[in-house]
Amino acid sequence: MNGFIAKFRAFLQRVFFWHGRTETSSAEFTPSNAHDHALVLQVTESKKIPKFTQIRYAGLVLNSREQRIILGAIGVFLIAGGFAIWAAVNDRMIRVPASGGKVVEAVVGSPKYLNPLYAPTNDPDADLCALLFSGLFRHTSGTLVVPELAEKYEWSSDLRKITITLREGITFHDGTPLTSDDVLFTLRSAKDPTWRSPYASSFRDATFLRIDGQTIAIELKEPNMNFMNALTIGILPAHIWQDIPPSNALLADANIRPVGAGPFIIRSLRRSASGNILAYTLDRFDRYVGIAPRLNSIEFRFFADHDSAEEALRGGRVDTLAFVPGQDIAKLTKSDRLKASALELPQSTIAFFNTNDALLKDPAIRQALSLAIDRAGVIEAQGGSSQAISGPYPFDDTSIASSTEERLAEARTILDKAGWAFRDGSDIRSKITSPATSTSKTKTAAATSTPAVKTDLTLTMTVPDVPDLVSVANVLARQWSILGLRVEVRVEPFETLIANMSETRNAQIILWNVLLNASQDLYPMWWSGQASGSGLNLSNLKDRDVDDALKAVQTATTTQTLADAQTRVTKTILARTPAIFLTRPSYGYLHSTSIKGMSDRIRIGSPSDRFTDIHNWYVKTTWRWK
Repeated sequence: MNGFIAKFRAFLQRVFFWHGRTETSSAEFTPSNAHDHALVLQVTESKKIPKFTQIRYAGLVLNSREQRIILGAIGVFLIAGGFAIWAAVNDRMIRVPASGGKVVEAVVGSPKYLNPLYAPTNDPDADLCALLFSGLFRHTSGTLVVPELAEKYEWSSDLRKITITLREGITFHDGTPLTSDDVLFTLRSAKDPTWRSPYASSFRDATFLRIDGQTIAIELKEPNMNFMNALTIGILPAHIWQDIPPSNALLADANIRPVGAGPFIIRSLRRSASGNILAYTLDRFDRYVGIAPRLNSIEFRFFADHDSAEEALRGGRVDTLAFVPGQDIAKLTKSDRLKASALELPQSTIAFFNTNDALLKDPAIRQALSLAIDRAGVIEAQGGSSQAISGPYPFDDTSIASSTEERLAEARTILDKAGWAFRDGSDIRSKITSPATSTSKTKTAAATSTPAVKTDLTLTMTVPDVPDLVSVANVLARQWSILGLRVEVRVEPFETLIANMSETRNAQIILWNVLLNASQDLYPMWWSGQASGSGLNLSNLKDRDVDDALKAVQTATTTQTLADAQTRVTKTILARTPAIFLTRPSYGYLHSTSIKGMSDRIRIGSPSDRFTDIHNWYVKTTWRWK
C-alpha cells in the first residue's frame, strides 16, 4: 500500500511539477526535460489550479500511459457531468405539443358540393365542410352541443324562442366580417324549399328574426330540445351567395373553392386529367375564433373504394383512414406504425319484422325469434368491435339478464303454445290451421269438405350486399334454425333493396344498419306516418301508443322529462317486438402513431364529427419547463 501511495504521489509531482519547488532543489533531482519544465515555470504563478498555458504542455511531461489515464478521467468526468445535467434538466422539463406538421387523411368517395346546405348528402363533402365552416354551435365528442360562433344564448321560459349573440371579431376566410346577416341568410336558405337542402325539415317550423348585427332570435311553433342540433349547420357568406339564384346553387364555383369561417382554409386542390378532384389541401386559419388547431395543414386524398384506401394506408401514403370494419382492424394494426381509435356512432344493427306479414303479424313468432338471439355471435361476425344493445337508443345501457339457454327454452315454449310444432319427423316447425267459416251452420260442412292447412315456419331475410351485414344474417339464420325455423338469406344490391322497400314493403325480415342523427331522434323510424310509401318505418308498425311516446320526446322541456319520454318510447316499442335491436357497430379510425392527441374511443353524432377534437391533434413537440 505504501508503495502505491508513493507512486501516486510521484505521479502528481510529475503533473503538477511547478508546485512545491524549493530553493534547495539540487541538480540530481532535475528531470531530463528540464528545459520544458523551465518553460512551464516561466508562465506559472504559485497557484494550485493550472492555467491553459500550463495544461497545454502536459503532453511533454507525461508519458503515454499517464496521458491515457488523464484523458480517461476527463472522459468519465464529462460523461458523468452530462448525465447529471440531463437528469436535472429532464426532471424539470416536459415534452408538450407544438404547432406545426401535416396530416394526410384518406377518404372513400369524391367531393361534390362543399356547401353546408348540401353536405349531409355526401360524406366527403361533410368531412371537408366540418373543417371549412363553423356553425353557431358544434358537437363535442359524446354528441353534446356547445357554442362555436355563438358567444351566448338564452331560451325563453316556454322553450319556444332562443336568442343568440355572436362572438366579436368573427371573420370569413376572405377577411369579411361574419354578422347576423350571414347567419340569417344561411338559416333562411336552409329552410327555403327552392334550395333543396336536407335541413329544410329541421327548420320548417322556425321563424328567424334579426335583433342587431350581432344578435338573432329564432321562434318555434312547439318546444324542441333537439333543435340546437340543427344549429350546427355551417354559416355561409351572404356576400358571396346572396346573388346566386337557388336554382343555380349547385353549379356555383363557390361549391368547389368555398369561403367559410372554420378552423381551416383551402390552400389548393388537385384534379385528374378527367377533371375529378383527387385531393384538397387545407391550411390552418389563424383568425378562427374557436380553439385553434395545432396542425399546420391537413390534406384529404380521395379513393374510389375502401380497399384502395387501405392499401394507401398500409403503404404509408396516407396517415389516417376512418370507418375501417372490425374484421380489417386487426390485420392493419399488426404494423407498429398504425394505431386504431374506436368510432362510436348512434348506429344500430337491427332486424326489422314486417308486422303486416301473414306469419310475422303473430307476436308469438316475433317474441320467440327475439329470445333466440345470441348477440355474442353477432358481435363476432362484426369483427368483435361492436357493442350489444337491446333497445332502440344505441347509446343506452344494455341489460339482458337471462342466459342464452334460458332464453332458448322460453322461445321454444312460446312456439309450442302458439301451435308451432315438429310434425311427421320434420326438423321444421309447422302449424295446422282449420279453414275459416262464416256461420255455425256451415262449420261442419266446411270442415269436412275443406282440408286443414299446414304452414311451415319458413322465413326470408333480406339484406343489402354489405359484407358485415351478410355475415350477421347468416349468423341469425343459424341461431333461428335451432328453434326449428328455416330462414333463407336473400342478398340484394343496396339500390335494389331501397327501391323494393319503398315500392312493395313486403319483405318479411330486413337486416339493416340504421344511423340516427346526433339527438337520436326515433321519430322518422317509428312514427306511423312513415309506415307506407318511401317511409323509414321498415316494420310497417302503426301504433298510437308509440306515436304518443315519440311526440312526448319532441315536446319535452327539461332534461328529466326528455329522459322519461325516451324511457317510455323504449318500453312501448319493445313491448310490441317490431324488431330486434342487435348491436351498436364500432369502427376503427386508423392513424399513424406519429399523430398524438387522438382519443382511444370517440363517440360522435355523425361521421364528420370525428374532427370535433382536431384541435387536440399534434405531430410536433417541444420542451417546456415544468
